[in-house]
Amino acid sequence: SHYFSKFTKTKFKLPQPTNQGTKQPSNMTTTNGIPSNILVSEHPILSHKISILRSSSTIPSAFRSVLGELTFHLGYEATSSLTTRPKPLTVPVGHDHVEWTGATLSEKVALVPILRSGLGMVDSMLSLVPKALVHHIGMYRREMMPVQYYNRLPRKCEADVAYILDPIIATSNTVMSVIGILKKVCCLN
Repeated sequence: SHYFSKFTKTKFKLPQPTNQGTKQPSNMTTTNGIPSNILVSEHPILSHKISILRSSSTIPSAFRSVLGELTFHLGYEATSSLTTRPKPLTVPVGHDHVEWTGATLSEKVALVPILRSGLGMVDSMLSLVPKALVHHIGMYRREMMPVQYYNRLPRKCEADVAYILDPIIATSNTVMSVIGILKKVCCLN
Protein backbone atom coordinates (compact mmCIF):
# COMPACT_ATOMS: atom_id res chain seq x y z
CA SER A 1 0.00 0.00 0.00
CA HIS A 2 1.15 3.52 -0.72
CA TYR A 3 0.03 6.56 1.21
CA PHE A 4 -0.35 10.15 0.17
CA SER A 5 -2.09 13.09 1.71
CA LYS A 6 -4.22 15.58 -0.13
CA PHE A 7 -4.57 19.05 1.34
CA THR A 8 -7.42 20.95 -0.25
CA LYS A 9 -9.46 24.08 0.18
CA THR A 10 -8.59 26.45 2.96
CA LYS A 11 -8.88 23.90 5.73
CA PHE A 12 -6.60 21.26 4.21
CA LYS A 13 -9.22 18.52 4.55
CA LEU A 14 -9.92 15.36 2.65
CA PRO A 15 -13.30 13.87 1.88
CA GLN A 16 -13.93 11.62 4.84
CA PRO A 17 -14.63 7.91 4.33
CA THR A 18 -18.08 6.91 5.37
CA ASN A 19 -18.98 4.35 7.98
CA GLN A 20 -22.54 3.13 7.45
CA GLY A 21 -23.50 6.45 5.89
CA THR A 22 -22.05 8.63 8.69
CA LYS A 23 -19.01 10.85 8.24
CA GLN A 24 -16.20 10.28 10.69
CA PRO A 25 -14.43 13.19 12.39
CA SER A 26 -11.13 14.03 10.68
CA ASN A 27 -9.08 12.79 13.64
CA MET A 28 -10.69 9.34 13.65
CA THR A 29 -8.90 6.30 12.34
CA THR A 30 -10.46 3.72 10.13
CA THR A 31 -10.81 0.08 11.10
CA ASN A 32 -7.35 -0.73 9.72
CA GLY A 33 -5.65 1.94 11.89
CA ILE A 34 -4.95 4.39 9.04
CA PRO A 35 -6.07 7.96 9.72
CA SER A 36 -9.16 8.90 7.74
CA ASN A 37 -7.38 11.82 6.04
CA ILE A 38 -4.90 9.48 4.33
CA LEU A 39 -5.73 7.98 0.98
CA VAL A 40 -4.37 4.50 0.31
CA SER A 41 -3.61 3.40 -3.22
CA GLU A 42 -3.03 -0.24 -3.99
CA HIS A 43 -3.04 0.30 -7.75
CA PRO A 44 -0.64 -2.20 -9.38
CA ILE A 45 0.96 0.42 -11.65
CA LEU A 46 1.70 2.69 -8.69
CA SER A 47 3.08 -0.27 -6.72
CA HIS A 48 5.36 -1.10 -9.65
CA LYS A 49 6.58 2.49 -10.00
CA ILE A 50 7.17 2.93 -6.28
CA SER A 51 9.26 -0.23 -6.36
CA ILE A 52 11.40 1.41 -9.05
CA LEU A 53 11.83 4.50 -6.86
CA ARG A 54 12.81 2.42 -3.83
CA SER A 55 15.34 0.26 -5.66
CA SER A 56 18.98 1.10 -4.97
CA SER A 57 19.76 0.13 -8.58
CA THR A 58 17.54 2.87 -10.08
CA ILE A 59 19.66 5.45 -11.88
CA PRO A 60 18.95 9.15 -11.22
CA SER A 61 17.36 9.84 -14.64
CA ALA A 62 14.95 6.91 -14.20
CA PHE A 63 14.16 8.07 -10.66
CA ARG A 64 13.24 11.57 -11.89
CA SER A 65 11.13 10.17 -14.72
CA VAL A 66 9.21 7.75 -12.51
CA LEU A 67 8.72 10.40 -9.80
CA GLY A 68 7.14 12.63 -12.45
CA GLU A 69 4.82 9.84 -13.60
CA LEU A 70 3.77 9.04 -10.02
CA THR A 71 3.18 12.69 -9.26
CA PHE A 72 0.91 13.02 -12.28
CA HIS A 73 -1.24 10.06 -11.21
CA LEU A 74 -1.37 11.07 -7.54
CA GLY A 75 -1.96 14.71 -8.49
CA TYR A 76 -4.85 13.68 -10.70
CA GLU A 77 -6.51 12.04 -7.71
CA ALA A 78 -5.54 14.83 -5.29
CA THR A 79 -7.16 17.48 -7.50
CA SER A 80 -10.44 15.58 -7.87
CA SER A 81 -12.17 17.80 -5.30
CA LEU A 82 -11.47 21.04 -7.20
CA THR A 83 -14.58 22.72 -8.56
CA THR A 84 -15.30 24.39 -11.87
CA ARG A 85 -17.41 27.29 -13.09
CA PRO A 86 -18.94 27.80 -16.54
CA LYS A 87 -16.81 29.42 -19.24
CA PRO A 88 -18.25 30.55 -22.57
CA LEU A 89 -16.34 29.17 -25.58
CA THR A 90 -16.52 29.20 -29.34
CA VAL A 91 -15.88 25.74 -30.77
CA PRO A 92 -15.44 24.62 -34.38
CA VAL A 93 -18.15 22.42 -35.85
CA GLY A 94 -17.38 21.61 -39.44
CA HIS A 95 -16.76 24.94 -41.17
CA ASP A 96 -18.71 26.93 -38.58
CA HIS A 97 -18.11 28.03 -35.02
CA VAL A 98 -20.76 27.65 -32.35
CA GLU A 99 -21.09 29.05 -28.86
CA TRP A 100 -20.48 26.49 -26.15
CA THR A 101 -20.26 26.48 -22.37
CA GLY A 102 -17.09 24.88 -21.11
CA ALA A 103 -15.57 24.79 -17.64
CA THR A 104 -12.66 26.44 -15.86
CA LEU A 105 -11.30 25.85 -12.38
CA SER A 106 -12.97 27.94 -9.68
CA GLU A 107 -10.10 27.85 -7.18
CA LYS A 108 -6.72 29.50 -7.40
CA VAL A 109 -4.20 26.72 -6.79
CA ALA A 110 -0.76 26.94 -5.18
CA LEU A 111 1.94 24.29 -5.28
CA VAL A 112 4.36 24.28 -2.37
CA PRO A 113 7.33 21.99 -2.99
CA ILE A 114 9.46 21.26 0.05
CA LEU A 115 13.03 21.81 -1.08
CA ARG A 116 14.72 19.97 -2.65
CA SER A 117 12.92 16.66 -2.97
CA GLY A 118 9.57 18.28 -3.81
CA LEU A 119 11.03 20.06 -6.86
CA GLY A 120 10.85 16.81 -8.83
CA MET A 121 7.07 16.88 -8.48
CA VAL A 122 6.41 20.44 -9.68
CA ASP A 123 6.43 19.91 -13.47
CA SER A 124 3.93 17.04 -13.33
CA MET A 125 1.58 19.04 -11.13
CA LEU A 126 1.93 22.04 -13.45
CA SER A 127 0.91 19.83 -16.36
CA LEU A 128 -2.36 19.23 -14.46
CA VAL A 129 -2.81 22.79 -13.16
CA PRO A 130 -0.76 25.02 -15.48
CA LYS A 131 -1.87 28.31 -13.88
CA ALA A 132 -0.92 27.22 -10.36
CA LEU A 133 1.27 29.52 -8.32
CA VAL A 134 4.51 27.90 -7.13
CA HIS A 135 5.91 28.82 -3.70
CA HIS A 136 9.00 27.21 -2.21
CA ILE A 137 9.83 26.30 1.35
CA GLY A 138 13.07 24.70 2.52
CA MET A 139 13.17 22.38 5.50
CA TYR A 140 15.76 20.11 7.05
CA ARG A 141 15.66 17.93 10.13
CA ARG A 142 17.70 18.44 13.28
CA GLU A 143 17.29 15.68 15.85
CA MET A 144 14.14 14.48 14.03
CA MET A 145 12.51 17.92 14.21
CA PRO A 146 11.93 20.10 11.12
CA VAL A 147 13.86 23.36 10.79
CA GLN A 148 12.93 25.95 8.19
CA TYR A 149 15.87 27.38 6.24
CA TYR A 150 14.12 28.96 3.25
CA ASN A 151 10.69 30.50 2.78
CA ARG A 152 9.30 32.01 -0.42
CA LEU A 153 5.66 31.90 0.59
CA PRO A 154 3.70 35.03 -0.25
CA ARG A 155 3.09 37.61 2.47
CA LYS A 156 -0.57 37.58 1.50
CA CYS A 157 -2.48 34.40 0.69
CA GLU A 158 -3.16 34.34 -3.06
CA ALA A 159 -4.59 30.84 -3.42
CA ASP A 160 -7.69 28.97 -2.34
CA VAL A 161 -6.03 25.55 -2.38
CA ALA A 162 -2.45 24.51 -1.61
CA TYR A 163 -0.81 21.20 -2.51
CA ILE A 164 2.32 20.43 -0.55
CA LEU A 165 4.76 18.48 -2.69
CA ASP A 166 7.14 16.13 -0.90
CA PRO A 167 7.87 12.57 -2.02
CA ILE A 168 9.48 11.71 1.32
CA ILE A 169 7.04 11.35 4.19
CA ALA A 170 8.58 9.38 7.04
CA THR A 171 7.48 10.78 10.41
CA SER A 172 5.33 13.49 8.73
CA ASN A 173 6.87 16.11 11.05
CA THR A 174 8.11 18.17 8.09
CA VAL A 175 4.84 18.20 6.17
CA MET A 176 2.89 18.93 9.36
CA SER A 177 5.21 21.86 10.07
CA VAL A 178 4.64 23.21 6.53
CA ILE A 179 0.87 22.88 7.02
CA GLY A 180 1.18 24.95 10.19
CA ILE A 181 3.20 27.60 8.34
CA LEU A 182 0.63 27.72 5.52
CA LYS A 183 -2.20 28.09 8.02
CA LYS A 184 -0.45 31.11 9.55
CA VAL A 185 0.26 32.71 6.16
CA CYS A 186 -3.29 32.18 4.96
CA CYS A 187 -4.88 32.95 8.36
CA LEU A 188 -6.61 29.60 8.42
CA ASN A 189 -8.34 27.88 11.31
